[in-house]
Amino acid sequence: MTPTDERLGIVRLPLPDGRAVPLQLTYVALDAKGHDWLLEQFKAMQKGKTGSLRAMADALDVLSAGAIKADDVMASPMATYPMADVLRSCWQAWELAQYGPQGRSVEADTESPQKSARPTWLRRIFG
Repeated sequence: MTPTDERLGIVRLPLPDGRAVPLQLTYVALDAKGHDWLLEQFKAMQKGKTGSLRAMADALDVLSAGAIKADDVMASPMATYPMADVLRSCWQAWELAQYGPQGRSVEADTESPQKSARPTWLRRIFG
């Protein structure tokens, strides 16, 4: 049995020309650029302000291990690298690298950090 893309931490970015470019966050890339650098790229992409397209191109360059060059992305028509698909795939590659194929724990997302161990009067009435 061969490992799946998900198990290997690979997300395929579908492009209009028919290619499916593998995106994967590796320790080499993370060490070269740094955790904070990559987070800043994601923040810039989400805000859509000046420099956001360069951030997307740089993130693609890193996550594709150079298969997609940042300068090529910047020189291409926008339809060549659809922004919504690129953002979604980059974010999936980031989450896959952080949380693995099982994904983020549902309990961790829904648990309130301020939850009291003893029942309050509201929980006694409505609980």
